[in-house]
Amino acid sequence: MAKINKRRKKIFDMLKEHQAGLSGEFMSQQLGVSSRTIRSDIKALQEYLVEYDIRIISSPNKGYRFNKFEQLDTAEQNLFQEGVSNLETAKQRINYILYRLLENTFKDIVITQNNLAEEMYISLSTLKMHLNEVKDILQKYDLKVTQYKIKGIKVIGEEVKIRYCIVDMINTCSTEKFFQKILANVDIELLDKIIKETLSYKKIQLADKSKEKFCLHIAIGMQRSNCNKFVSYPSSIANKIENTFEYNVAKELIDNILKKMNIDIACSEVYYIAQCLLVSKKLTDISESMDKKHVKNLVNIILKEIHEKLSIDFTDDEYLIDGLTLHLNIALARIHFQINIRNELLEMIKNDYPLAFQMGVIAGKILEQYDNVKINENEIGYIALHFGAALSRNGIKENIQAKNIIIVCASGLGISMLLKAKIEEYFNNRLNIIKILPEYEITKKIIDKVDFILTTVPIRDFSSEKVIKINRILQKDDIELIENKIFNKNRNFIKEFSDLFSRDNFYINKKFKTKTECLEFLTNEAINKNLMSDFTKKSVFDREEISSTSIGDLTAIPHPIYSEKGKSFISILVLEKPVIWDEFLVQVVFLFNIEKKESNLWESIFFKLYKYIKEKKGINSILKHKSYDMFLKEILEMF
Repeated sequence: MAKINKRRKKIFDMLKEHQAGLSGEFMSQQLGVSSRTIRSDIKALQEYLVEYDIRIISSPNKGYRFNKFEQLDTAEQNLFQEGVSNLETAKQRINYILYRLLENTFKDIVITQNNLAEEMYISLSTLKMHLNEVKDILQKYDLKVTQYKIKGIKVIGEEVKIRYCIVDMINTCSTEKFFQKILANVDIELLDKIIKETLSYKKIQLADKSKEKFCLHIAIGMQRSNCNKFVSYPSSIANKIENTFEYNVAKELIDNILKKMNIDIACSEVYYIAQCLLVSKKLTDISESMDKKHVKNLVNIILKEIHEKLSIDFTDDEYLIDGLTLHLNIALARIHFQINIRNELLEMIKNDYPLAFQMGVIAGKILEQYDNVKINENEIGYIALHFGAALSRNGIKENIQAKNIIIVCASGLGISMLLKAKIEEYFNNRLNIIKILPEYEITKKIIDKVDFILTTVPIRDFSSEKVIKINRILQKDDIELIENKIFNKNRNFIKEFSDLFSRDNFYINKKFKTKTECLEFLTNEAINKNLMSDFTKKSVFDREEISSTSIGDLTAIPHPIYSEKGKSFISILVLEKPVIWDEFLVQVVFLFNIEKKESNLWESIFFKLYKYIKEKKGINSILKHKSYDMFLKEILEMF
């Protein structure tokens, strides 16, 4: 059946408004198409209106008109209001393009950009703009939008990655009805019940979200296999999966689906279901297949490398060693099983834990070197979380008498305990948490007995310098506030920070066209000024290859994995026009290099720079004034 495109919707509206009829010639003039096209469109509209007992009739004198008007409102609501004509926001339109392209992968259908634009009631230029964002989303799953001869566009990529993308899209676009159409033929409630019963019988526990996602994977797998879309596994991976407990669970699950849903799932799907179960369990016995002695040895090598390159010593941190060993057992097992995971916290980790992410990159390089595996930035992000916690513990081992504090939190027990855990993680032996209290229990007597009160809500009836207002989910600004108010953080940091910048390293009005040209210029300039070595330059490019350093807001902050020699500095490049830097446009580049002996300043410096860019909108000022003096004045005003 032909699509109801934007032009056909206009014909419907015109005929509804002019009940006495309109000539084909008049409509063709109004819409800028031929009378022949009008006839084709009316024929297409008629196909949709049959079920409402509505016909479009024509006569020599009156032209085209509806034979009846009683069902027109119902037909309009069903055909248009619930359709894609209601895609009002850019996000909705992007989601719909994703849906249509992913839906088409089930039967290898292509669609032209013109047809897709008409279907969505948007211009071709708007579609092309949204399509670029769609491509960026798909790229995260190693999927591409390709032109298929002259017939149209379609998504290509590995079947397993197409499935993972579809599941994530259904999860994130759960309010969009069109995505639910993919599951129209699956009884999700019954499938979920079968999964619960099977997992319970096999004594497997999954978190609610993991179980829901696992159910979606099976449902999508059922739909895809019905269209002869199967995930293929090399024999080496298939053998590994067959030797897991999850493989037996998957076989039983398929048997139960056949018995209770009368759906005969292809045998090859058992490997996919087992793989999905392995991912869902995460911290379970998939690590049993790894050589734990070998993994612990890798952890020791990683910590020694970090000590040597960054002068930060974690080699006695047993908590980190145990946690990292357990995590790498699981991560390496995932990689050997070719299980890809998507780290939804990745951008937050890169921005909020930059030094920890840098350590994750170093760990990834070690794993690639010793185990001949490829570690992607999603895995690096999870590794970085362990270093983030360790940095907090390591940074607090100072000879400072612990301050007694009370936490005031109006949220539920879960939020209160999370806040307490985060404060203990960051400040450990420097803050002694006496108790957590609701605001109404705070009295002057209680305030007098403690050093400080950290509260997520205003405390009525009391005014005291001891009271520090923080967010209920501890953020980096809260940590900085606590450091400054309770521990009088060393203000020498201002001088150390300002010394990183130099007028000689402030470059404006450059006409580079690529990311590589920018990096070549900045690193070569640094080498010529004896600020870095050739080895460090190579490390800058290696770091960029692992994970992009573009952070949005027309900005990138490239930096090396290792700084061999030279001095700490930040050079600034301002381009005449932005360049494409992976997924973002970039016009201002900060080349960031901290020498090994000053590694303890790495994260604090990054945070100040990041705050200037993101919160103070400093890039707007740099692009407007292109002034070194103005930049330095503005960034130092933040202290």
